[in-house]
Amino acid sequence: MTARIALCAPDKLRGALDAPQAAAALAAGCRDAGWEALEHPLADGGEGTCDAIVRARGGRREPVSTTDALGRPRTAMLGVLPDDTCVVEGAEANGLMHIPRQRRDVMRASSAGIAPLVLRALDLGAPRIVVGLGGSATVDGGLGLLVGLGLRAYDGQGAPLAGRGEDVPRVRAIDPSGLDPRLRETDIVVAVDVDSPLAGPTGAAPVFGPQKGASPEQVRVLDEGLARLADLYGERARRPGAGAAGGLGAACFLLDAEPEPGALLVMRETGFHERLASAGLVLTAEGSVDAQSATGKTVARVAGAAYAAGVPCVVLGGRVDDDVDALYATGASAVLGVGRGAKPMRAALRASAGDLRSAARAVCTLRDA
Repeated sequence: MTARIALCAPDKLRGALDAPQAAAALAAGCRDAGWEALEHPLADGGEGTCDAIVRARGGRREPVSTTDALGRPRTAMLGVLPDDTCVVEGAEANGLMHIPRQRRDVMRASSAGIAPLVLRALDLGAPRIVVGLGGSATVDGGLGLLVGLGLRAYDGQGAPLAGRGEDVPRVRAIDPSGLDPRLRETDIVVAVDVDSPLAGPTGAAPVFGPQKGASPEQVRVLDEGLARLADLYGERARRPGAGAAGGLGAACFLLDAEPEPGALLVMRETGFHERLASAGLVLTAEGSVDAQSATGKTVARVAGAAYAAGVPCVVLGGRVDDDVDALYATGASAVLGVGRGAKPMRAALRASAGDLRSAARAVCTLRDA
């Protein structure tokens, strides 16, 4: 192990810096202190997943014409790696960040826009597809995605359904025989970070619906529909995590996808552990560090891996709650807020590149003391 090499492996700081920008800022601070720094931006299966894997693996990003969650034309990026593995980031198509708050409508929203990315991967002959689901704007049980891949869904009168949120309570039958046969020949790995079932009190609609604009009545109607959809999907849709991303987890399970925690998937795909072997310090960061950060988020996975390798890890956040004991329990050596002086929450979450750079320099200088 080389003592003065810092592995800078942050997630995005939402609303302020993407992961590559955060990694660059941390690395600059380390170099200011005379350390060598390795920039290794990460993601948790949501926004930034495709970019992180493509950058690390020397792949390319291919534009694909598709639609956003409300059916508006959009160009999304498909990651293509040197071994022909493709990376589908669902949020590239149906991400909540593409829909202004005042226009969010879970009943109109559909995951159909993800299908062209998957189909393009199949056209390219991908033997393996890595799928990130986080950040979706939908609660359609993945019906839109499946219809886009060839499944047929029908209402009680036998009329075909497009797969929008409003179709979930109406669906009474599905026919998967039209699914693209190439899917059966392709290994699919999907990032799943929750154990939520498709329906029920902890299901897709109650857990994810409100943050996507669903009213209490819409949550009730969607949950009833998702319970019926779970019966139609069958046993595979009853696996833990089926409710992930508004039910996209269930759709992926119907395609025989294998689940893996998002941050761990990205760490593996980007070669994090290989770079960790040469590091004497790990710096990771996210916008808000709180008790939830220990429940499988990127900073917790990084801290755990560093601890297992015997490398100290410092977690930095634009905002840090008092209750971070669980994060220390994952293996973090220190959990620190960045920036100077007390700040309102919104300002704290917008931690600048300069704040991260200063914090990284201070940590490295302290390690040298």
